[in-house]
Amino acid sequence: MERVIRIGASMLNKIPNQTFDGYGMVSANNSSRLLIDYKQENPTAYMAILERIFGEKGIGVSHLKIEMGSDVNSSSGTEPAVKRYADERADVRRGAGFQLAADAKRLNPNLNLDMLWWSEPAWVTHSSDVYAARYRWYRGTLIATYEAYGIKFDYVSGDKNERPFDKEWIKYLSRRLKEEQDCPYDFSRIKISAADEICTWFLANLMLEDKELLKAVDAVGSHYTSTSTENAVRLSDEYGKFLWMSEGSPPMTYSRGAYRFDGTGSGLAGINGILDAANRMIAMYACGRMTMCQLQPIVSAYYDGVTYSHKQLISACCPWSGYYRLESGYAMMMHFSQFIKKGWVFVNDGCFSDGKPGGDGHAIVDATYSYLTAVDSSTGDYSTVITNTTDMPITYRFIADPPKSVSVWETKGPNKGCSDYSENYFRKIQTIAPENTPEGHSFRVTANPYSIVTVSTVEPICGAFADNIGKNTVLALPYSDDFCYSEYSPDYLSSRGGAPRYTTDEGGAFEVNEIDGRNVLMQIITPDIKAVEWGYTPNPVTTLGDDRWYNYSVSIKASFADKGEPNECYVGVGMRYILADIAESGWQLRLYKSGVWQLRKNSRILIEGKSDNPVRTAVLKIESMYNSVRAYLNGTLLCDYSAENEGVPCAGRAALYSSYDNNYFEQLLIEPLENTYIERFDNTDLCFSYKGNWKHELMTSFRNYNRTLSTGYAGDKLYFTFEGTGFSLVGENHFDDENPVISVNIDGKSTFEGKVPMCENRQASYCCFGLENSKHIAEITVISGKYSIDSGEISHE
Repeated sequence: MERVIRIGASMLNKIPNQTFDGYGMVSANNSSRLLIDYKQENPTAYMAILERIFGEKGIGVSHLKIEMGSDVNSSSGTEPAVKRYADERADVRRGAGFQLAADAKRLNPNLNLDMLWWSEPAWVTHSSDVYAARYRWYRGTLIATYEAYGIKFDYVSGDKNERPFDKEWIKYLSRRLKEEQDCPYDFSRIKISAADEICTWFLANLMLEDKELLKAVDAVGSHYTSTSTENAVRLSDEYGKFLWMSEGSPPMTYSRGAYRFDGTGSGLAGINGILDAANRMIAMYACGRMTMCQLQPIVSAYYDGVTYSHKQLISACCPWSGYYRLESGYAMMMHFSQFIKKGWVFVNDGCFSDGKPGGDGHAIVDATYSYLTAVDSSTGDYSTVITNTTDMPITYRFIADPPKSVSVWETKGPNKGCSDYSENYFRKIQTIAPENTPEGHSFRVTANPYSIVTVSTVEPICGAFADNIGKNTVLALPYSDDFCYSEYSPDYLSSRGGAPRYTTDEGGAFEVNEIDGRNVLMQIITPDIKAVEWGYTPNPVTTLGDDRWYNYSVSIKASFADKGEPNECYVGVGMRYILADIAESGWQLRLYKSGVWQLRKNSRILIEGKSDNPVRTAVLKIESMYNSVRAYLNGTLLCDYSAENEGVPCAGRAALYSSYDNNYFEQLLIEPLENTYIERFDNTDLCFSYKGNWKHELMTSFRNYNRTLSTGYAGDKLYFTFEGTGFSLVGENHFDDENPVISVNIDGKSTFEGKVPMCENRQASYCCFGLENSKHIAEITVISGKYSIDSGEISHE
């Protein structure tokens, strides 16, 4: 197969608003929260991450959109509200978003800033004049950000994210910004983007019918679509409006193991994979006249197990060590960002996609020819990004003017027999000098099956791809927090809006406050200030620590708020918290103001009792060894529970729970027990091998570790090779009829044959401990039924 791409001055898009508008990032849903800890604990790593995102040697993000938080969960966690009350001065140091914007702006002064809301503070919603109150919220945020960090916003989004928009509010916002007089910079220059719909362009239709609305909106964006509509294109062609993919997804594939089982040997294929994500970016101009894709998130600076996780270009959840990891999608982005810069001009004949929307509705499927070309009109340099999602090589013949030499960069899967999944990531494979032919200066480039190729007259400056940055050391126990942070600078807490170290909130807002001259961690949100839901927010819970903690204890001194109904007001302490998507995860000891206590596994009550003497303040402690858990109240053992014939919570971090009351916590202490830590491996990693007819799913629920799941049937075998004193096999196992039966042999000796218990996601279906601390091979045979795993955990001395 051969395809011709022509590049010349006559083929450039001459419409000013249709030049390439750069690379965008959305910081929302708690996705940047742990960056404030990287900044404090490991500032060198923090700046390196920002360089990867905003610097010329990295992605070079030129547009950053920040969530205007409201203390409700906007999918993967809460973003704190900067104004919880109408008369409160906006505190933009709450959360990580605005601080990230300030630091990024220092790194890239040309960065455009934008902000968008998922929900709004309750005082806005319940105001007698909602538009005026909402504008007060916007205005207060803009002023506070300038006063705190000296940064100006270039855009504001005039809508509620992914919900029906209000065109009258958009017009009102535009009028108020343009009329503004008493402000620290010229608010009339702030542009409006809208309406952040999902795969639709209804706003475009209304803008063509409403002249005021048409004038008010500068950029029209839709989410997760590479196509637009005739009316949207009219807005761009005739009225100079920008069209954006105002939220797009990074790849979700776990390429480190996927290449073994995806049928292509690449680890790049499939829906939501690297090639699919690249195709969406390629198609957005050819099929929709969109000039920018805003990825959400680029960096996942939250803990694993949140809603929609594994979905990022950079993983950053270990601020104590400074370790972070570049995902395979980062290599994909280098094919774009190192070769095509903001302001480059699209070559209409050099942009094409024959893929179709499909899969989950956001994907590009059945693509054969997919490529995007842009030119630096000031130098004549050009770049073309090509994907090949087929099993055959595709040759492209370039006819280009000017006749500059080009380099060819390629990302594809590993060579056959190689275990390094990324050995062929972002590698220079050719330098070509065009030949002078009757048609012009010409050369050919072949895109290998399941690959990304960039052909360019410019050289990248990013260096070779390397995934693991730093040493991934565990957060060692014991760990304590008195919430004073006297070892840091006096403004430690104020600089981060009172956020305690290493925490991420899934519901409510946990902030350090002073009571009677001492620092406490208080749950701030009460029913009277709770915002209207955007989706679903669990009852208040914050989580912290290392997902590799296994056998340990957590204790906390907890005090009830003066207000709060005795049968509804509660505090709680948890451990082995690993799946934030279900809100309550792992083991939990809950104490109600009435004196009722509960031991819970996830949200299920296991044991319940009542204290004879309810108290205002109590010390709660929970500890777990392997499959057993104990709960204590004020030093007295409440219960000792052993998880027999049921799923066992796998390793995970600590958690604090509260009702929507101003309950508060002190003296956090997390202590190690024997065999404290584990190593976790995906079911597609090299330590797992399979025999038989196993079904390997590489894009399943985000509740599964790395979205992968392997399922075996009667007669199938798996082998788990590890070094340590024990192991657990983890994964959801639900069944309609009889429990599956498995047998386990370790180092050739039979150790178990029996039924597998019903397990939820991230629970262990089989555990074995007490082995010699050496290398072992576990052979698991499915005797009957079907058996699934998504990961394995190894214990060490």
